[in-house]
Amino acid sequence: MPVKAFAATLDSLWFSDDLGETWTRPPTPIAGQYIETRFWCACHHPNRTGELLGGTDQGLYRWIDAEQCWHYIPSPMDALQIYMIAQHPDNADFIICGTRPAELFISQDNGASWQRCLLPSASECWFINTPRVTSICFDPHNSNGIWATIEIDGVFYSPDLGKTWQRVSNGLRDNDTHNLAFIGNDKNNRSILCSTEAGLHKSTDEAKSWHFVDTPAAPWAYMRCLANKQDNSGTLFASVGASPYGDVGMLLVSQDNGESFQKSPVPEPINSTIWWIGVNPADANLIFLCTIFGQIFRSQDGGKSWQKMRRELGEIRMIGWWLVPE
Repeated sequence: MPVKAFAATLDSLWFSDDLGETWTRPPTPIAGQYIETRFWCACHHPNRTGELLGGTDQGLYRWIDAEQCWHYIPSPMDALQIYMIAQHPDNADFIICGTRPAELFISQDNGASWQRCLLPSASECWFINTPRVTSICFDPHNSNGIWATIEIDGVFYSPDLGKTWQRVSNGLRDNDTHNLAFIGNDKNNRSILCSTEAGLHKSTDEAKSWHFVDTPAAPWAYMRCLANKQDNSGTLFASVGASPYGDVGMLLVSQDNGESFQKSPVPEPINSTIWWIGVNPADANLIFLCTIFGQIFRSQDGGKSWQKMRRELGEIRMIGWWLVPE
């Protein structure tokens, strides 16, 4: 099946049918969505090969590739910014969305109805004033477990598919949390990494406690995105920058499950923090990166080498790809 890449930007959601060489956005008159809508995120489920969910400032939308059109999904999130979307690996009808202000909403019927989670998160925070959800992960070793990071309010965990939640942030140097990565194939013998504004942290006790991880290869403390290479090789990618909106960035790579990191050979100059790392188990070697200020990079050899794409897309918040039916 052919590959379709996507980039969620603050100036529409863009698509590429040629591995990122060129990008287009669906035109307003026929696409079911205003061409300059701000998209914060997108989510694809492998069991829904022709669909993509998109989170905006104006609600939740479903892209139907066969129709080349967005379809509005009514929800309680219309007045919120939808920052993150995830679907249960075993059930595409189970959708969870994270917003700004920091709330979590769950649908168990593919978006027909929604329930607001009872999330014990703060309503205000320092620096950005209003907390926001920065990542949502289904636990790879527990089908009922869901994890979320909130900027600026720490890490949260639900053991029961979102019915109850607890903050699990003990030991973090900063509650400005961005992303999680799970290391190991056994829940009884694994570690969890968390990226924060104050660096990388690790837990070896299911997030009961965290400790700081020194990363000498990183010249700055601001850690953003984490992503496992999708082949169980122990390869892990981490992005770091001077600040959220700084003018420099770097990709780090670990070949030993996060024990050590080295600088990855992404072409320079990198114009800002690498905001998202787009991996997909359909092909572990095809990976996309985006900086928050619009650069796009592609690897076709699992991160050993990278190519900068000619097109830049303004402010990008998420990038990824999926297989579409021919």
